[in-house]
Amino acid sequence: VDRAPTGTAYRELHRKQREHAKAVAASRQRDAERSRLQENQQILNAREHMRRMNFGEKGNSDNCDQDDDYNNSSSDSEDEFDHLLDEENDELAAIRQARIAQLKQQQSQHATNMSLGHGSLRTIKESEFLSECTGSSKYVIVHYFNDEFERCKIMDFHLKIIAEAHVEAKFLRMDASKAPFFVAKFQVRTLPSLFIYEEGKEIGRLTGFDGLALNPKKPDEWHTGR
Repeated sequence: VDRAPTGTAYRELHRKQREHAKAVAASRQRDAERSRLQENQQILNAREHMRRMNFGEKGNSDNCDQDDDYNNSSSDSEDEFDHLLDEENDELAAIRQARIAQLKQQQSQHATNMSLGHGSLRTIKESEFLSECTGSSKYVIVHYFNDEFERCKIMDFHLKIIAEAHVEAKFLRMDASKAPFFVAKFQVRTLPSLFIYEEGKEIGRLTGFDGLALNPKKPDEWHTGR
């Protein structure tokens, strides 16, 4: 792994992760469409099969009365079977409608999150901290950084990837050298420092790369999923 956050290995890893995510999403969409078409085809096949078994054409009969009796019976049976199919179609339609409603809700929530500044790692000033962290976003992650620290650049690289993948949270970065009030208030003594807020309250923090390294001998190398 390239230790520099702007190195070739990091950029290639980011590209592969995004391509994989797009491929997985496209595959799931194709599978859902294929499943829907199969369900519809199965219903049509069942309808045709039952009609052929129970209501198929029979040989001509010399007795017209018998033909009339058969046709009436066949029609009644077919109406009953159609009624059962209609009930099944209603159930499938209800499932589809529920799924459509769920997707619409997810799309609406995604649009709301993006309007709140989610989906990317943004730099804020000290004067913007309270409004950003106590606004409409439920989860907010703040990275205290210094541009001269290489580890802060590495943290930024990983946070950019996470911010794009988890739009349900807001990801921010604030220059510690330009935020003396909050640095003192929250006793930020090590950079990078990561603070996690839920509805404006701190629920966790990460100091440096504590617990992230896959190999203790290489503390600056760790997977974004950590």
